[in-house]
Amino acid sequence: MIETLCFFCKKKFHVKPSDSQFRKLKQNPGASYVCKACNQSMQREAQQSTGIHPDQIDQYDKFFR
Repeated sequence: MIETLCFFCKKKFHVKPSDSQFRKLKQNPGASYVCKACNQSMQREAQQSTGIHPDQIDQYDKFFR
C-alpha cells in the first residue's frame, strides 16, 4: 500500500495494489495521483463542456475500464 495525496483535492489516500494507478506510483513515487472522486468530477465537467462522451472518442477504451 502506498500513501499519497490527490493532485486536485489534496486529501491523503492509501493506494492499494488493485488501484489502476498503483504501478505508476510504485515506479515513480513523485508521480501525480488523482482520486476517483476528482477523476469522475473532471470527466463529468469535460462531458458537459464538450458534449462528447468518452466512449465516442475511443470505442476500444471501454474494454480497459
